[in-house]
Amino acid sequence: MHLSISFWAHPEKSNVRVLVFGTGAVGGLIGARLALAGHEVVFLARPRVVDALRRNGLTLIDDQQVAQVPNVIASSDFSEAVKTGRPDLILLCVKAYDCADAAALIKDTLPEPIPVLSMLNGINNEQTLAQALGSGNVIAGTLTTAVEMPEPAVVRVSRKRGVGIAGTHPMTAEIVGRFKQAGFHTEHYPNPGRMKWSKLMTNIVANTTSAITGFNPGEVFAHPGLARMEMDALRETVRVMRKMGFGPQNLPGVSVALLGRAVFLPAIVTRHLLGRIVAGGRGSKKPSLHHDIGRGKSEVDWLNGAVVRYGEQFGVPTPVNRALYETMKELVEDQSLHQTFLGHPERLVSKAYPGNGGRDAG
Repeated sequence: MHLSISFWAHPEKSNVRVLVFGTGAVGGLIGARLALAGHEVVFLARPRVVDALRRNGLTLIDDQQVAQVPNVIASSDFSEAVKTGRPDLILLCVKAYDCADAAALIKDTLPEPIPVLSMLNGINNEQTLAQALGSGNVIAGTLTTAVEMPEPAVVRVSRKRGVGIAGTHPMTAEIVGRFKQAGFHTEHYPNPGRMKWSKLMTNIVANTTSAITGFNPGEVFAHPGLARMEMDALRETVRVMRKMGFGPQNLPGVSVALLGRAVFLPAIVTRHLLGRIVAGGRGSKKPSLHHDIGRGKSEVDWLNGAVVRYGEQFGVPTPVNRALYETMKELVEDQSLHQTFLGHPERLVSKAYPGNGGRDAG
């Protein structure tokens, strides 16, 4: 196991060099905040985002305040990005399905290991990184702030919450401090798995059902069958977590522990309340899986798919997560099938509860 200490052994260093690997909304937000706090930030992004960054800089819109990061260093080539100067930290903000390729690229390009802070959604990304880079070079993180990139190089915060950093890695305390200095509400969690699974609960709620049916989160919870599916998918997830030895925990600005208890209450008590919370919590941001239809790849493998796989491992039935996962996978591979479910939620419900339309599910 390699352990990279770099600047973490020198806390007197006032600013650090961070490579943002994946400049979408998450990478753009964190990179912008770190840059505005005086750190050197290099952005790795798709060519059209790189062009916009070089031309206009990075714009951050937060609480109706606009901040500009000028003179941005950006590249669409990893080798070129690291040649501008060895980073002290790599902030990995790609989609889960790109994690393995990113890990291989980092390993093959850098002669010496550099700590990687994984901000990816879903389960097992940190394990993938550790297999390639060594567990001593991987730190688990999560962002609960709702953020979007409405156009290249423009990042808009729609719901401010914070950042979680997990584990007992010797670098975590310093990372937490740097993020706090950059203006993030940042909390440390001892158990990376528990933090990631708690975040998964927020990622799956009204996400897959919304992508499949075309309903927004409010409409999902307004429909009795879909609302029951949402409750049952979360119940299954909590049961899997308990089998693994932990329960949901609160994350910055998100009462996940309360959600984990609420889903076991009668639906009449929680359905409309959850609908309002979820619809309001995401701001104007569309659930992420909307963009995966017909794409050929999807983060659903690391979300509902992870619940299914761990359910099998620990002997926990997960029929609703399985129905959501398998249906989404079909639509990811063949966009023409989407018309079957758009505006027809009963067809999805019948897949989750064959023969009873969900009336007896619980």
